Amino acid sequence: MSQSPDEHRSDNDADARSPSGVVKLYIENDSFVFTQNSKALRLTFIDCEFKSLDYYEPPRDARPFEIYGILGIVNGARDKFLVIISSVHLRGHISGSPIYAIDKVICLDLDHHRSYRRLANRAKGAKADSDIDIDVTDTESDDVSSNNDIPEVEVDTSATASVERPPVSSKNLGKGLVPVGRPSLQGARTHSFLNKMKQTFSTRSKVGSDTEADESRYDGAVDTPAVEKSEPDFQDYEDDVRLDKRMVKEVQALFSGQTFFFSPSFDITNTFERKYSRGPIDSIPLYKLVDRRFWWNEHLSQPLLTKNLDDWIVPIMQGAVQIEGCEMEGFDFTFILISRRSRERAGMRYQRRGINEAGDVANFVETEEIVLFERDDETHTASFVQTRGSIPLYWSQSPYSLHPIPVLDRPEAENEKAIELHFDKQKRVYGRQIIVNLAELAGRESIVGAEYRRLVEKMADPNIKYVEFDFHRETKGMKFENIAKLNSQLTEDFSKMGYFWQTNNSTVLSKQNGVFRTNCMDCLDRTNVVQSAFARSIMNTILMRFGISEYPDQGFRFYPKFETVFNNVWANNGDSISREYAGTSALKGDFTRTGKRNVTGMMNDASNSLTRMYHNTIRDFWRQATVDYVLGYHKVEIFRHVTASTLMSAEPGNDKRWVQVRANAVQVSSAIVIPDGEHMMDGWTLLSPSEPNKLNTKSFEEKVVLLTEKAVYICSFNYHLEKVVQFRRIALSLITGIRQGEYILSTLNASSRDVEQNYGFILDYEQGGESLRMNVGAIRNESLKDISIEHEDEEQNQSSDDEADDKAFIAFKAVRYNVFGELSPDEVLTGREQVVRIVDKIHQAARSQAPTAVKEPFVTQAPIISLTDALKAENIITKVGQRIKKAIWL
Repeated sequence: MSQSPDEHRSDNDADARSPSGVVKLYIENDSFVFTQNSKALRLTFIDCEFKSLDYYEPPRDARPFEIYGILGIVNGARDKFLVIISSVHLRGHISGSPIYAIDKVICLDLDHHRSYRRLANRAKGAKADSDIDIDVTDTESDDVSSNNDIPEVEVDTSATASVERPPVSSKNLGKGLVPVGRPSLQGARTHSFLNKMKQTFSTRSKVGSDTEADESRYDGAVDTPAVEKSEPDFQDYEDDVRLDKRMVKEVQALFSGQTFFFSPSFDITNTFERKYSRGPIDSIPLYKLVDRRFWWNEHLSQPLLTKNLDDWIVPIMQGAVQIEGCEMEGFDFTFILISRRSRERAGMRYQRRGINEAGDVANFVETEEIVLFERDDETHTASFVQTRGSIPLYWSQSPYSLHPIPVLDRPEAENEKAIELHFDKQKRVYGRQIIVNLAELAGRESIVGAEYRRLVEKMADPNIKYVEFDFHRETKGMKFENIAKLNSQLTEDFSKMGYFWQTNNSTVLSKQNGVFRTNCMDCLDRTNVVQSAFARSIMNTILMRFGISEYPDQGFRFYPKFETVFNNVWANNGDSISREYAGTSALKGDFTRTGKRNVTGMMNDASNSLTRMYHNTIRDFWRQATVDYVLGYHKVEIFRHVTASTLMSAEPGNDKRWVQVRANAVQVSSAIVIPDGEHMMDGWTLLSPSEPNKLNTKSFEEKVVLLTEKAVYICSFNYHLEKVVQFRRIALSLITGIRQGEYILSTLNASSRDVEQNYGFILDYEQGGESLRMNVGAIRNESLKDISIEHEDEEQNQSSDDEADDKAFIAFKAVRYNVFGELSPDEVLTGREQVVRIVDKIHQAARSQAPTAVKEPFVTQAPIISLTDALKAENIITKVGQRIKKAIWL
């Protein structure tokens, strides 16, 4: 049924913040209990498990808190957190079902006291010191200024009583605020930045002196982590708690701000045409009907999904939803615009560009324009769908510039495969593709635009049409009316494509055949302007076919009231998508809203461009890590790497891709450097100092190490160009021994101190008989002996007059892979396991090649760089710098 205009403009109504479907949350000593109508659900604290209840009677003194749904569970570095919807906004109704925008969410840790205190304080309007209570000195009040742009999250509640403390029962008598297993510290909490810095210097500067005083506690055993006091252990704990605090802030910020939407009874993730195609849906839970491309909290909902708790699963979608009741020529109708932002390759502007191996592109958005109209007791539904998405090639841009130059990241063969996969997917879902590329045809944007055109033409697919429109050149001088040229160019395509038209939920009068896929570089500003122009053309046709418009030839520009609604809806749509991808409202929004370009709009665009640059360089690292985390692409480990990141948050599938890249590097290197007559026994990639005969330098590179029955080859490999830059050949007869042990390069975090992962070996050899060749035409190739002359290697091994000068070594450190936990356990080796296997193979090969030359013990156990030495090597500036960096980031 068509809704009245007042019903759809409910965001101005007094009851807009009092939606139906409220869930009551009770906090018990050992669990959360949720009730809604006759349903009840318990979440236990100890095992973090949801259990459905047949019946629940709350205690007489229990206080319910109103929430509006459960998003799921997030696993932090130390604790687990329940994510609930604490505040919503009613956007309107579609087919009688309410559609909500999420105002705010809140993350509750699984603790009776802290959760109750936090909700009670927020219910009465008190401002908490922090988002999670942390029982660690100088962490509860550590709300650093860098996080001031993250909005505080509050919970809406109907309760009015001001309760300071939770009810006390025999179950929690004597129970303290510090959970079991957490260290308890005494001492004043500091509340100023200066005091924090003083504490930083005083606590962290003790590490070096304490290390020296207790040096006798280290016996040099290779397998002993040898952590001097409990301080480093507590520091790891403190870092984890602060990490949880920052993660909670980011999760709350991500889901707050009316960029996520849900409905308890209507599927907003599927178009009307897809819903018609799937047929009857009686008695099917809503979450089983949604388009998973747009279901953003599926991963967080796994604890509910595994228990088949259908009634409690709330699928949410990111994008934009606006519902407007309209009137024209005495006819009431509803105008709806829904944009659905894909979770595949989701993220921030310069963090996610182009395409991935699965054929998914960054900032892919499906936008559906809907008109609901009732006439003569017959309901008419018309919808028109468009898509936008990043140019489907492997490309990237640096976040450290206002106008960065795009770079193609992969070879042509990989781009060709990816673009074909992308359009195969798009054709299956949407049919024929009309590509509208708005990027510049000359200059920096043409770097990827020209390759895009070339590969589409190479595909020669009859179901793909490619159209170029240099938006900046065509509209130069604010001549935005020239967009009409593009519409005229596509007149025949509009006619063939059509739109979906259904009556009475049963009769289909027309279907949409194909889709416009529009892109610029960001798929934001230019794209939104052009999509709104396409939508205007279709809207004119729909209103004419419905018999609403009296000016079919002139369009609805003669109806200024609806014209204003239409323009504002599309401008709001562009602003929402832009905030989700770039951190600011859309540029060129003045034209979308008014149909005119002016100087004020240009000044606003300049300001937004600078704001986008700030987000690109500062905020987007954390936001991207949060997106990847809540979508299940990475584990909590991703957050440990944000503070060390200098470029990009790791791509989902990064670990798996690097397994293939490293295997390819070994294969390419072996084909280039190993001569005829030798056969590769094995190959690896290992970290090694860039400078020869060094253990600890500022520069390490990942080298390819190859083992044959005659020699070891160490190759410097360019992974981007897939070529060997140079290689060194060391005959097995020259190797005098191998030392293996812990290889600690940093003590600033737990992962860098872990001996199991930070392990390496030193290859000692007689200098003078090895070969060094460079793959650079202008630089001479150095070779002490031609690698094809085997017997001279041994002669060089005996020819030194000064044995001390002939001693040389190369150090190797195991590469830590599976950092983000994407590989299965049977694919993973620790750093120690890698080294032990490699050393054993080299040892066996050396004994086979020159049994008389190998003197036992050939392999010795000794730290390469012990934790003690690493602690001594790190100066106070480095430690304090890392401390300050953590304070800023966390």
